[in-house]
Amino acid sequence: MVSYLSLVFIAAFGAIFGVVSFFVYLFTPPRNFPKNIPTIPFYYGLLPLFKDVDQAELYRQYLKEPLAKYGAVKLFFGGQWNILVTKPAYIAEMFKHEDTYAKSGNQVKIPHSVLAEYTGENIISAHGEKWKLYQSVIKPALQADQDSERIWKNSRILRAMFLDTSKNASGNGIPIYGPLHRYALANLSEVLYTSSFETLQHTDAPLHMIQMKIKPIIFQPIFMNFPFLDYLPLKIRKLGRVLSRQFRSTLRTAIAKGHTHHVCNENDKRNVACRLLGSHREGIFSDKDLDDNLVSTFLAGHENPQLALMSLMYLLGTHTEVQEAVRKEVATLFPANASADHEPDYADLHDLPLLTSVLYESLRMFPPISQLINRRTTAPVVLGDKIPVPAGVYMGYNAYSTNRDLDFWGADADDFKPSRWGSTNDEINQLYRRANSKGSFISFHGGRRACLGQKFAMQQLRITLAELVRGCKWRVDEKWDGRMTPAGPLYPRGLKLKFEAL
Repeated sequence: MVSYLSLVFIAAFGAIFGVVSFFVYLFTPPRNFPKNIPTIPFYYGLLPLFKDVDQAELYRQYLKEPLAKYGAVKLFFGGQWNILVTKPAYIAEMFKHEDTYAKSGNQVKIPHSVLAEYTGENIISAHGEKWKLYQSVIKPALQADQDSERIWKNSRILRAMFLDTSKNASGNGIPIYGPLHRYALANLSEVLYTSSFETLQHTDAPLHMIQMKIKPIIFQPIFMNFPFLDYLPLKIRKLGRVLSRQFRSTLRTAIAKGHTHHVCNENDKRNVACRLLGSHREGIFSDKDLDDNLVSTFLAGHENPQLALMSLMYLLGTHTEVQEAVRKEVATLFPANASADHEPDYADLHDLPLLTSVLYESLRMFPPISQLINRRTTAPVVLGDKIPVPAGVYMGYNAYSTNRDLDFWGADADDFKPSRWGSTNDEINQLYRRANSKGSFISFHGGRRACLGQKFAMQQLRITLAELVRGCKWRVDEKWDGRMTPAGPLYPRGLKLKFEAL
């Protein structure tokens, strides 16, 4: 008969073995991971939990050198080890062979998580036939020419908001995150959905308020790194699920409200909402397909332009000489006696070379999605004929690093230098195409899964910047600490600007 002490010993040994195995799993990549690329310390992703950090500084301290030397590293994120790629040639290979490096979103990677419930399966994360279905519905509207009138009008409202708020700031800088969030939501809802969320009219507009509540809860670093914690009945995660369901319901109701007086056609050429609602009415989309893709177009459709504008205004508020040069170029489209609401033809604005080069350079330096790990190998593969990757491994890329590749962009890759793109539209477009095809400029990703909203995003950036430089100038508040966000999307945290009317 087994003695009591023996049972205690076996239980203790089992517990110790389990704990050791767990920490080995956490601290070391799987044995079948490539041995010829370095491993980033496990605690890298946890640093924001323990101290106030700047993720741009963390990148320089932990990622920059190994990524530059090896082109890829092993990184712990999302509860598992992944391979993070930065070498442009490797990026181009991943984009080209989408069936091998297949999209695999949160609904597959961490299906139990609050994040997966929030985002669902959508045009960004889906693969195969599902993705083809979603693309057939959404792509035509996103790539159509959109009416510029509403964006011009909203840009004037945004400028007035900045100037009015500055009057009451006693000479101090004002935060721009909130106004840009409301502005981006307004453009998305009024142009692509034709269902106003009224975010520019009301500071407490429901969708704006829900987003401000839900993002800090869902994207907490501890749960992003350890999504298994979402199995636990934690109060904060329960709240996240409640807010996620509330958000989905509010979004669908707000969009449908703008289409109550007509029947949406799934073949509408420009209206994303009508194509989605019409496809649902015709049985092409299920309830879940509709909700997941409303969420996807909502999130990508406002977050990316908002963050791009944040970084753009930061750079031009630092490099005021470039801001002034853009102002002079834009002024060529406004007659001397032009009214306050004069709107140049968008084709003319589109063809301003300095404006385009400034936008590309800002997007190069601060891509709205700085890091993305949402691809999974469907078979064993040797990346770049050098790095053996087993099947079933999650892979991603660091756009912040790739967009600053020294071999392609030169020794001044970390500098804001719009002139690097050229001085004519032909030169700018040629460099853009070459950088994109080489995997050296991936702010809009690439390959078959390139960002479908690029055209609309650039339209917003051009019009917004033109309207802002026409009526005001700005500079970064000297009291701002100059730090980037600690985790998640990389942008100037708590940025404050000082505005002056012209």
